[in-house]
Amino acid sequence: MIELTVADDAEAAARTCAERVAEAIESARTQRGVAHVALAGGSTPARAYELLAGRVADWRGVHLWLGDERCVPLDHPDSNSVLVRGTLLARLPAGGPQPILHRVERAGDGDPPAAATAYAAELRGAVPGTPFPVLDFVLLGLGEDGHTASLFPDDPALEERERLVVAVRRRKPPPDGVTFTLPVLRGGRRIVVLTAGAAKAEAVAATLAPPSAHTPASLLGVGATVELIADRAAASA
Repeated sequence: MIELTVADDAEAAARTCAERVAEAIESARTQRGVAHVALAGGSTPARAYELLAGRVADWRGVHLWLGDERCVPLDHPDSNSVLVRGTLLARLPAGGPQPILHRVERAGDGDPPAAATAYAAELRGAVPGTPFPVLDFVLLGLGEDGHTASLFPDDPALEERERLVVAVRRRKPPPDGVTFTLPVLRGGRRIVVLTAGAAKAEAVAATLAPPSAHTPASLLGVGATVELIADRAAASA
């Protein structure tokens, strides 16, 4: 099931998203002493990450994962880990408790399948859950074509039901990437999709329609509850 939350504008959507992440971190640490959070890449969540830096007072026990990553060097501006470091980690007080960012260390090796296998092993070793690791919070974005993470329309990766992370050919540059699979994304204790802007209106409408491989984001709600946070422009259709 996918539930729509409409915010007045992109800033309000980012603020709502940051609040959801902070709540999930606090709840997870209270219940289990640790919080495992998967973050999205792209430009849309950047402001939410900036706001999140001021909403969590204590980052001890917080593990940050990347729901997908571009296969570029770790210091490349297209890297999602660079995004997280520049928007969230850079705003945390120096010398204070820091979250653990799990980068896709082999993303720039030129071997996407090996990078996916290594990241899956790291995820499996750190996050409990059977048959799939259970993340406390999963944050995702939404492309104009309905893709989410690096799961693109009608891609065979949408059918994966055993592996945690797979290598994919992205339909936007850079072309190679790795992504969490649907069972991992749908297994999160809380799942949020964040989007904004009129260009995303048709994708929002398609995501709220019956599940279809042509709109990968619509598949997130199969067997899971998902909150889709959109500003008024994105929700206009």
